Amino acid sequence: MTTGVKGVVLMVIGLFVASILMPIALLEIADANTTGWNASVITMFQILLPILAVIGLAIKYVPRT
Repeated sequence: MTTGVKGVVLMVIGLFVASILMPIALLEIADANTTGWNASVITMFQILLPILAVIGLAIKYVPRT
């Protein structure tokens, strides 16, 4: 992990980009046309994918102890 000022700047920029793109991505996933898809695929796409994205962001930006 990068330390110092460079690390803080990179983390702030990363959080800023994620905070802009995540709501847009989640809205697009929720509004996707899933006509003709299998029910299990719809469940994984609309429910599991956003949960995994949020967990991935949390793992990336929460400091390790």
